[in-house]
Amino acid sequence: MAYSNRIAEMLANASETDKIEFAHFLANNLDSAEQSRDGARIREYVAAFDRFAAPKQGEEF
Repeated sequence: MAYSNRIAEMLANASETDKIEFAHFLANNLDSAEQSRDGARIREYVAAFDRFAAPKQGEEF
């Protein structure tokens, strides 16, 4: 079965640098100024990307 979620597929194939850059973009645009500078917050975003990108059981990219 092919995985049909293009966002998850793109996150799965993205480099760590790309995911960190995207996390910074989201933090700067969605979080308060204090949260956007928090390194832990960026790591939370990247971890969420990794969880979202993980294929479901039986699915492949």
